Amino acid sequence: MFKEILFSKKYWLTVGFIGIGFILVYSIIEHMMQYGISLDTFYDERIENGKWVRYLISRLVGGLLYGMIMGYYLELRKRKSNR
Repeated sequence: MFKEILFSKKYWLTVGFIGIGFILVYSIIEHMMQYGISLDTFYDERIENGKWVRYLISRLVGGLLYGMIMGYYLELRKRKSNR
């Protein structure tokens, strides 16, 4: 069942949507908690001096992992309920 889920197209669509949603929500919450409305401070700390690469990679990896875990859970639950 593990291979069936990982190779299904619907699973990867779910991973993508959940991952993008996670990235957006997490980034907004983190920004508001650390910087408030100030975009200048965010730019100085996260974007300037090449730090944006690390910031972007961390967001993409986090979103992918969260999407994969939640997508697998949802697909597994759906398949078990259809039995």
